[in-house]
Order: sequence, then C-alpha cells, then structure tokens
Amino acid sequence: MRRAIRFPEVVEAHRMRIYETFTVHFERAAREVAQLDGNASLASVYVSRSAWDRWMAGDIKGLPRQATCRVLEHLFGEPAEQLFGPLEPEAVHQVGAGPATVVDSVGSPHLAAMESFRLADRQLGGGHVYRSVVHYLNTAVAPTLFGSAGSSEDGEVAFGAAVVLTEMAAWMAHDAGRDDLASGHFDRALRLSQSLTDGTAGANVLAGMSHLALQTGRVDVAADLARSGLARLASGPRVPTLEARLHAMEARAFAQFHAEREAQRALDAARESLVLARTAPASRWVAPFDEAALASEGASVLLDLGALKAAAREAERALALRDASRVRSRAFGQVTLARVLLAQGQLDAACSVGMELLNACQSVTSLRLSSQLALLQNDFDRHHQVSEVRELLSRMTTTAQHRRLLLGSLALPEGPQ
Repeated sequence: MRRAIRFPEVVEAHRMRIYETFTVHFERAAREVAQLDGNASLASVYVSRSAWDRWMAGDIKGLPRQATCRVLEHLFGEPAEQLFGPLEPEAVHQVGAGPATVVDSVGSPHLAAMESFRLADRQLGGGHVYRSVVHYLNTAVAPTLFGSAGSSEDGEVAFGAAVVLTEMAAWMAHDAGRDDLASGHFDRALRLSQSLTDGTAGANVLAGMSHLALQTGRVDVAADLARSGLARLASGPRVPTLEARLHAMEARAFAQFHAEREAQRALDAARESLVLARTAPASRWVAPFDEAALASEGASVLLDLGALKAAAREAERALALRDASRVRSRAFGQVTLARVLLAQGQLDAACSVGMELLNACQSVTSLRLSSQLALLQNDFDRHHQVSEVRELLSRMTTTAQHRRLLLGSLALPEGPQ
C-alpha cells in the first residue's frame, strides 16, 4: 500500500530526482561511511532501481536494512525514521501516487535529467558521473528517439536532450582522461544536432569540441571550431551566452599563438556578448557560461600573453564569483591563480592558494585536474629551496598518491560507449 512519505520530497530538495544521479551520490556516501565507520562492507551497499521506484512511490512498509539506512542518513543528514516517515498533512498534496519518474516544469524527464547530471558533475567530477549518463542515454533516451512503439515526448525536446547529454558524456570522458571516448561522443552529439531545427545545440557542441581541442594542444583546430560555431549561430536568433563562450575559445587559441591583438579583440567580444546575455532568454541547449567562467578563461588568455597583473585580477574575480558548490571549477581557477602568483614571484601567496586547492579537491574525480596539479607541482618544485614551498610539495605528493588510488577505482571501460 502506498503512502505519502518524506523521501521523495527530500530527494527533490537535494536535486537527486533522477535515479542515476541519486546512485552517484549514494555510492560516494557509501564509500565515505565505510571509511568513517571502519567497515569496508558498507562501501558495497547499493540501492536497486526497483527499491528506488518503491521508495519514490511511497510503497514501503518499514525501513530499509540497517546498512542502507546508515548510508542514507549520511547522505541526507536525517534519521531514516524521518526520511521514510509520513509527510506533514499540508505537504501531502505535493507527492503524487503515480510512477516515480519526476517531470520538470516543461513536461520532459530528459530535461530534468540534464540539470541533475550537470549538478552532480560539477560537484563530483566526470569520473563519478560518466557511467550514469551513458546508462541513462542507452536506457532512457535511446528508446524515446528510436523505439518502435514511438513516444509522446516532443521530438525536438528529445533530440535536444540527447545532444546535450551526449556532449556531457564527452566532457566527463575527457575529465576522466579518455579523450578517445570524448571525441566519439562529441561526433555523435554533432550528428544528432542535425535533427534539430534550432542550430543552437550544434553550435554548443562545437564550443565543447573547440575547448577539447585546446586541452589537447590542437590550437588550429580549436580556432576553426570556434569560428564554425559562431557562423552557425549567425544564421539564427542571437544566443549571447554561447557567443561569449565561442569568442572566449577563439581568444584562448589566439593567445596560445601569441597573437595579442586578436586575442584581446576576441576577449572583448566575449565580454560584450555576456553583457547582452543578462537580458536575453536562456537556451535549454546551451551549457552554462557566466561571468565567473569568462573570468577564468580570461585569466588563462592573459597568462599566456604574459599580462600577469591583469591575469591575477581575472583569476581572483573568477574565484570570488564562483560559489563553493562548484568544487571542480574553483579548483581549476585556483590552479590558474597559483600559476600567475608563481610567475609574479609571490611565493607565499602562491603556497597559500596551493594549500586551499589541495584541501578542496580531495574528492573531485578529474584526471584533467590531476594533470594540472602535476604541472603545478613542477612549477613549485623550481622553488623547493623555500621551506614553505617544500611543505606544500610534500602535501602535493601525498595528494597525488591519494588521487591515483581514487581515479584508479573509477577507470572508464575500454572501447566505444
């Protein structure tokens, strides 16, 4: 017999309304509890899809088993008795008696999944989330697009969500060090975008491909992809946020070519576009790109150009604008700021930023971040004669060992996904 319990409400409040996203957070909590309690068996506690569906529907008589309750209590910070207890009378109307699928305000579970996966990726890193996104694409999105029975889902929305989620998978694969998988996902996302009447999704994919090309040292390709994205946008309504991102990618490429005038021009164009974005309607197919993101890209541009004072200002601004929940973004910003401070010879300040970085990035599963930390450690090693730097280097070595173990346990599968 179904009853109105608090669990669905708590899940919604924590933005874990998609099973795959909940699983990512639950598995992480299980590992943390195993370490806290000194009980290795807790790390393998798992919530099946059928149990999740029952909980979300209120189809539960008692409490889950003790180990599961322990992990849930750690994850949500509430006793299991409250999580599975009755809703207050005035809140009962908020929980439906239908299926457990949660649908967002425009009626698409896929759009809800996009936001849920995006949030989990920001907080935890691609290594944690990649498998869940691929599983969702294969089991939930693909049947919507290609199922023989058809679907009530609007075709444009379904294909758009498929494009965005496939592009997310690309970035998560790159974050986990699998650029071969990332490239395949980007190519599929671009092909899927051709099914849309709105060219924005395809331009967004091109921005991601440009960013990946920059990360892998293909600067010519990065510049061409950014220009292709801008050309695609030019044929439709303006999307200032995406324009800003594409101009920023172009600026990054010019800076690596040491083309100062062109890089500054592209950076100024990105800033102008982002000003327009404040009053323009947001596109559901465009990855978030805000003032903090532009400040971070600007810091990298200015650092490559050797404009250290301006680079430091932009790096500090990026961190000031980015809230604490964006752990990975802040970590990359701290790496950039530390590099700038080292280039300025401000060793004390650089070490301070480095210590903050190490404390914050413990649980972020990003091989890309690990690579950046290794490069930063090499930069600090040039000043190893300074005692404060030696202390930081020791911490960096310990952190690198910890991160190798963490990332090793989350290695992505071989072969295409």
